[in-house]
Parts: sequence; structure tokens; C-alpha cells
Amino acid sequence: MFPVSGGDSLVHPVSEVIDEIGRSGLPYRVTAMDTVIEGEWDKVMPVIRRAHEIMSAKYDRVFMVATADDHIGRQGRLQESVLDVEAHLGHQVAH
Repeated sequence: MFPVSGGDSLVHPVSEVIDEIGRSGLPYRVTAMDTVIEGEWDKVMPVIRRAHEIMSAKYDRVFMVATADDHIGRQGRLQESVLDVEAHLGHQVAH
């Protein structure tokens, strides 16, 4: 999620969204290209909605891509998925 009219640097608007995600208490991971949030649907979706509200209150146009991996019964996959790939490869991947 980022403003289309945000200028050259997206650090400030994206940081506001990340701060909102952090306040949720849900596990999350920030990468150079996205942010991954882990949790139950009913807990994650309100966080995304609040983040969008924060962004759209300041910017007329907000670009957002949301994907979901609904793997019933699985938790803690933020790090475990990476560890699975590393085990398969036999070495660490860039973090």
C-alpha cells in the first residue's frame, strides 16, 4: 500500500502503515517490496482497513495489493516458510 501521488520517497507514508500494523500485535515482516502480516482473517482485515484509512486520509490515490494464503491449521509460517526453503537448498537465503 502506497500513495500514487506520494513523491519520490515513500518512506514516510509507508512507515505510518507499518506503525499501524505494529500496533496490532500481529506477527509481520517488512521487505523491500512488501509487508506480510500473519493472523486470523478477522484480526488481519481490520488492520488492513485501518492502514488504508490512514493512507487515504492524506492522499487522494492509494495503490494496494493484497494477497492471502489461507492455510487452515497452520501458524508461525513467516519464518518457517523461509526455513523450509533453506533446508531444501542446504543454505541460507538472503533476508
